[in-house]
Amino acid sequence: APALSRALELRGGASVSPASSTGGRAGVLQLAALFGAWYGFNIWYSLVAKMVLQWWKSPWLFTVLQLGIGSLWVAAQWVPIPTFGLNGARAKTFTLRPVPQLSRAEVRALLPIAACLAAGHVASTMAMFYGTVAFANVVKTAEPLFTCAFSALILKQTFSPRTYATLIPIMGGVAYASTNELSFSWMSLGTAMSSNVAFALRAILAKLSMRSAAAATLSAANLFAVVNMLALALTLPLALLLEAPGARASWDAALAKGVSSAELVQLILVTGVTYYLYNELAFMCLGKVDPVTHAVANTIKRVAVIAVSILYFNNPTTKQGILGSAVAVVGVLLYSLALDSEKKLKLAAAPAPARPSCRKGKGWRKLFARAK
Repeated sequence: APALSRALELRGGASVSPASSTGGRAGVLQLAALFGAWYGFNIWYSLVAKMVLQWWKSPWLFTVLQLGIGSLWVAAQWVPIPTFGLNGARAKTFTLRPVPQLSRAEVRALLPIAACLAAGHVASTMAMFYGTVAFANVVKTAEPLFTCAFSALILKQTFSPRTYATLIPIMGGVAYASTNELSFSWMSLGTAMSSNVAFALRAILAKLSMRSAAAATLSAANLFAVVNMLALALTLPLALLLEAPGARASWDAALAKGVSSAELVQLILVTGVTYYLYNELAFMCLGKVDPVTHAVANTIKRVAVIAVSILYFNNPTTKQGILGSAVAVVGVLLYSLALDSEKKLKLAAAPAPARPSCRKGKGWRKLFARAK
């Protein structure tokens, strides 16, 4: 479960402790496959989601369907499967992944994180609805700004001047890219920034949740699954209230643009599965690499999403917009590296634990006296 917290922190650039290394050629191939799948599903999701939003103008209902499809995807893995006594199995059934066991109190403890996930995902979908995939991703590089703010306000945690200095290229790059964006949208900018606020707050709450019983008993994959289901429950009422009355009209309007119902349903299913898979694969990758490797990989992934979306949708760009995007992305990388370096310096400066002295037998006598 701490892996979930570490993963959520890294959305804002915080570092994680190095995981156990995977050695050998097989380990390298497995890691390459995980990163390739993470990149692939993220790009696939971004492209298909934008396609759906170009036809179907119901971003709230679209978000709910994505969360619902992801929930069904993981719930199917909790369904008991008969063993039929194969391979000498003693149990009558098995599941593809362990079924989480949570009390009501533990579920309530996860609700704030789920609320942030719901708000962040809705806002991210809105950002793509009102603007381009590339522009939304450029604005979302500003998430570390809010992570630093919430760390200071909630966790009372501050960073070094060097770390704060890396926020300058992020802010400057996003501002420069926004002012030179040919398809600029205030709504896209506002909703993308709102998603930054929600996801940064989710990272802070996830760090606090590591002390909870739920975080101690669930794997990162199952904890994300539970939070995803809770986010669905929180989002569904609002989506029905805001868009259900006009759902039929918006669907018919999409069909009038030349797409069939079968094609639209298929694309929505693809977004639900790819959204869930790229998030879960991100957590799996985080468990196998150190913070610096992840920071570089995450930066490359964001560049890949921006570049592929520009080429796929043939979005008009300017040299200034490309330069601003590049500066912002590099700023995020520098921020992640600065945080990792700061953490290592703090660990190196921490005093070593005192050892009992045994000079002239006094230390041992005191130790035995305490034991009595």
